[in-house]
Order: sequence, then structure tokens, then C-alpha cells
Amino acid sequence: MEQSVSWSAAFYDVCHRSLHRRWEIALFDGIVDVVLPLPLSDTWVHEEFHRAVLGNRGVASFDDVYKFRPLPEAIAVSHANDDKLARMKLEHPADFVRAHAAGIEGEHALVLRLERQHFFGGATSWNLPLYWLVKLDSIAYVVSGTTHEVNRLTDKWEREEGARVSKRDFTGHDFTAWVYDLFRPNAPYGARGIHPSGVGIRRYIRESDLTPAENHYLHRQGRLSAINLLDPNLIELSGGRFSLSAGHLLTPFGYSIDGNLFLRKPRLFVTVHDYVNHERNFAGVEATLDERYRVALWHQPEHQMFRDRRGRLGGLASARVYRDKWFGEIEAKTGGWVEGNVHLDRSITLRIGRAILSNDAVRGRG
Repeated sequence: MEQSVSWSAAFYDVCHRSLHRRWEIALFDGIVDVVLPLPLSDTWVHEEFHRAVLGNRGVASFDDVYKFRPLPEAIAVSHANDDKLARMKLEHPADFVRAHAAGIEGEHALVLRLERQHFFGGATSWNLPLYWLVKLDSIAYVVSGTTHEVNRLTDKWEREEGARVSKRDFTGHDFTAWVYDLFRPNAPYGARGIHPSGVGIRRYIRESDLTPAENHYLHRQGRLSAINLLDPNLIELSGGRFSLSAGHLLTPFGYSIDGNLFLRKPRLFVTVHDYVNHERNFAGVEATLDERYRVALWHQPEHQMFRDRRGRLGGLASARVYRDKWFGEIEAKTGGWVEGNVHLDRSITLRIGRAILSNDAVRGRG
């Protein structure tokens, strides 16, 4: 996840700086994300976040962005095995729910990374069309889950795929599947039924498959997703000494409402979280200093589930050091959901790599 966001942020930063007119940047973003989605684009990040969650639980897949299809109606995460999906649903139901919504988690992380590079790193690329494209498309995608159009598209996808299991997306419409499994964590994967072709499991969830409660909940998430428009970067008002923004993210247990604070001096980024599942609210806070040192503390649903009544304390700490153009980072966390970290259970991650952006290398010599 971290690698996908880093490479994509660098891709947009370099490409946007190489273009001299704003209309050229807007045209470029439309081409690489809509007309012909390319590797390293926002579309690619979306699919790679899906794949990261699946791969972390042993489900291999393929990103159909690499098929380079112009004007695609949808892009699949294909070549996923029914048996492995069923095992993931059985053994790791919270990860399975997260896998559906991970695509827009990645897109949110990409926009936030670019905004932070501007505020703290002095990046000069003009990213406004990308910000609007990502946020509006994500909102529209969530909202579309409660429309009858999902049923029509699902019927079309199933007809076109036929008995070729390898061609099928792992989930279909991301958010009908997300809310379906959020409400039904213990339902066997096979309960979805047999694919209309008679081969394999009927993976895709239609709007008509949702109960009134599930439909209402997803409709509410569509309205809440508009919170992501509370971002001064969308009108090029990021502030001099400080800036504020808000966000809405779907999680394995429900959703999170975030408030972000950017402070120029000290170089401090703070996020306050309101985690919400079916039963109650939970709180969390995290802070990053100088884009090097990060700490977080949270109280989240005990098992990362929608109906968990009890909570569990958790936290994260990470540090990054630079040497010329190279960096090393160690990050340790307890169990819990963190945007952009693939692990819901406790983990220790070591990253060693070469700084992608020029300002990273400059900071390393400071």
C-alpha cells in the first residue's frame, strides 16, 4: 500500500510539473485515469489497494489496468480463486470487508499524500483537477451502490464473463459487496449462490440483494462521503501557517470521520478520528512530525467488526531516517485499522528504499 501511494504520488508530481499549462494537466489526468487508465495512475492505486488486502490473506489476483483497455466501463481485479475467497471470508471476515472498500481508501491516501507534499515539502505541481476527479468519482461510486443501475451492470458483467472464472472481478460493485458482508460477516461465501453460467460462485452483489437496512446504511455512507469535499485544497486555499480538512473513510467495521490539521511550524500533521460501527463511536488521534516521526493511539472495535460492542486500545509508532537519497523506516503497530497499512493485526514493518522525490533527498541532507 505504501509503495503504491508513493510511486503514484511521484508519477503525478513529475508529470504535472512537466506540463506548462493548466488545461494540459487537466487533459492529462482525464486521459490516464478515464480514457486509458495507466499503471501508476489513481485508477491503478485503487486496484492495487484491493489486491494488497487480498494478497495479505493469500488470495492472488491480477490488476486489469495492465490490459490497457481504452474507455473501460469497469476494471477488474481478476484471476482470484473462489476457494481462496471463501477461505478469506471464513477466517478473516474483517479483512474481507475491508478488501471491498480498499480501492477508495487508496485514492484518499493518494490525495492526502500529494496535499502533504505541497504543504510540508514545498512540492510545486498543480494537482487540482486530480483532487476533484478523485473525490467526486469516489462519492459518485459510493452513491451508485443504492441505484437500480447496479443490477443492470451486474447482469451485463455476468453475461460477458460467462463460465470464465479467471475473467471475473473479485467483487463486482465495491460497495454493495462492502455493505452486504459488513452486515453478514458470518454468512458463508457460498451462500451467494451459483454463478448464472453454472460455473463457480455468484460473487457479485446486486442492489436488489440488499435488505432495507443495508440499503439505508449504504445510502447514508454516500451522503457522508461528501465530507471529503471539506478540503481547502479544492479551491487552492491550503493556508500559510496552518490548514484544516475533513475526511470520510469506509472501514472494516463501518466508517471513520476524520479531522486533519496541518501546522507549518512545527512541521506537524495531526488527525483526530471518530470511528463508528453499528453499536457505538470510538476515538483515535495520530500525529506526524517533520514527515519522519509518527505516533497514533486509538480505541477501535475489539475484533474490527460491525457489531462489536467492546473496544480495544491500540497504537502505532514509526520513524524514518534519511541518508542522501536513501531512507530507512520502521513502523510497529498493535491490532487495528490504519489507513494505508495492510495489516489489521499487529505488525512490524521495515522499509528501505531510495527517495523518489527530489525534496526527499534534500531533506535527507538537512
